[in-house]
Amino acid sequence: MLHEKLHHLKSLEFEFHGSGACSPVYDIFSLVSFLDASPALESLILRVARNAIVDHCDVGDDVYLKGKSAYLHDRLKRVTITGFCSAKSLIKLVISILESAPSLERLMLDTTPRGYGRKLGDTSICAAAKYSSKCCWISERSLQESNRVVEAAGRYVAGGVPSAVEFEVLEPCRRCHTGNPVDDVNKS
Repeated sequence: MLHEKLHHLKSLEFEFHGSGACSPVYDIFSLVSFLDASPALESLILRVARNAIVDHCDVGDDVYLKGKSAYLHDRLKRVTITGFCSAKSLIKLVISILESAPSLERLMLDTTPRGYGRKLGDTSICAAAKYSSKCCWISERSLQESNRVVEAAGRYVAGGVPSAVEFEVLEPCRRCHTGNPVDDVNKS
């Protein structure tokens, strides 16, 4: 728990990197202490690298303990997480936010490694292709993780989302992992 309060902080963005054997591994749930110390917080953005968190679980693993925040976050309106994965601590954080943020208006979970996803069920090209005319390359492992995350979000998160909250799960487009140009995507 943070000993100081961040009374005027309205927007908070964290980036979690991890790229090697010596990279730190993060317990994302510990961010609850930042939320608790920020009573005016309205917007939270987390950017998580795939290998920054290692406590993945299998869908069907009901070991998600509900960790509650010590405070009510009645001003938090928008939460965006890119690189959303099936890490227990990350899902536990999202559940905690849902339970403690009655003013939440929007929750977006992007399962792509760099935040280039698209709405679940959307058959169009991804956002990366719209800007660079090429889909992003995603490893087979990351693609499998994205599929597992979509399932985990449906199982553990979706049921706890209040009806007034705009909830989106973004996933890679069907061509992201090949890195094909947009013209090839449009031909299929």
